[in-house]
Amino acid sequence: MVRDSSGIISSVKVILDMVISPNGFIARENGDEDWLPHEDWDDFVAEARLHNNIVMGRETYQQVTEKYEHDNFDDVPVDHKLIVTRSTTFQAPTGYVVVHSPKEATHYLETAGVQTPFLIGGGVLNAAFAKENLLDQIQLTVTPYIIGKGRPLLAFDDFEIGMTLLEVTQQSLGRVRMTYKVNK
Repeated sequence: MVRDSSGIISSVKVILDMVISPNGFIARENGDEDWLPHEDWDDFVAEARLHNNIVMGRETYQQVTEKYEHDNFDDVPVDHKLIVTRSTTFQAPTGYVVVHSPKEATHYLETAGVQTPFLIGGGVLNAAFAKENLLDQIQLTVTPYIIGKGRPLLAFDDFEIGMTLLEVTQQSLGRVRMTYKVNK
């Protein structure tokens, strides 16, 4: 059971999973992820299937589906695909559900029987989950490629996260995966 910032108790365990550059960027300023190896996508799809859901922000959804004809979120074989947006006019594409807050996303998935919401960003949404104290685990795959300007893992906001390192694994192509438990 996890208590969020408003005191609501939830039994779901939110995992934030991101691929980052060593200096903390998840994409170029324009949203391009062309510096990431395809293995990162394959690893993401396998993890998404394990949790049977993905939770993303509207801009992340639009960037990935517009830039990549193949290997985008439409091709991820999970039962629950959530797009979180503050926009009340954004229409959910077929196969997706639109929700309007991190709490609504976790509630929707908990009601659907999902125990582990799988948060995949972007930085603004990641920060919103952090600010609401909804993150339980953070999984970061560091890809050995530095970009000078980009979109950060977490947008700047008023929060702090203490973590405990659970595991470090070396992956192909010099990538390193770190798994942290969020201290609550």
